[in-house]
Amino acid sequence: MPLTEEQKIRYGRQLLSKYVDENKQEILLNSKVLQIGAGGLGSPCSMYLIAAGIGELTIVDNDTVDLSNLQRQILYGMSSINNVKVEEAKKRLTDMNPSANIITKKIYVDEKNIDELVKNKDYIIDCSDNAKTKFMVNDAAIRNNIKCTIAGIKDFFGQILSIDPGKSACYRCIFYDVPGETSSDTGPLPVIGVSPGVLGPLEATEVIKSLLGIGEPLYNQLLMVNLLDMSFTKIPVQRYENCLCSLSK
Repeated sequence: MPLTEEQKIRYGRQLLSKYVDENKQEILLNSKVLQIGAGGLGSPCSMYLIAAGIGELTIVDNDTVDLSNLQRQILYGMSSINNVKVEEAKKRLTDMNPSANIITKKIYVDEKNIDELVKNKDYIIDCSDNAKTKFMVNDAAIRNNIKCTIAGIKDFFGQILSIDPGKSACYRCIFYDVPGETSSDTGPLPVIGVSPGVLGPLEATEVIKSLLGIGEPLYNQLLMVNLLDMSFTKIPVQRYENCLCSLSK
């Protein structure tokens, strides 16, 4: 369906790009993305996806807004405290772009429901804050042959990887298995608010590039971000022959 006049105005600056024409904008408008997590990473990631014109965004999170979240979770304000995150997120995102279909699920993501959550999705983004969920998202993406991006943050640092199932290295190829005990399991990690503010939009960028088939997504590359010295370092990674991503068909 051709873009409406309102859409041509809304996405006008985007349409000026040589990489995004009306046909590619229609691809975004018809895309269905699943986002796991609506916190520090998920806030800016979802905002940029909805602003860019992703037609359907499903956001999954089981938490409520706390005062301590506001330092980095920019979807929320003082009026959001004690309210359900996904409901508050939907209000803000709908205000940004009323034509977007924003689906919210206040649930814990686990092995019992993740395959149902990813069904019929075009892309998966992990914006969680723990290793267990990241491995679970990675495995579900591979099982269901859906591209995904996984990012993590700590203090002034971050890392991000994109996965093309069956073709690129996955999260397990790099980190192997869920740690028996991680700092995120035993207490909160230090996070400078700008760190998810950088990594979240990078995740959104990976989604847009992949859906449009442009640029070079971070396949077989782990991007390490150090905001203290403003360095962005790509580390080449390879598929591990005995990894899930190599053994799955």
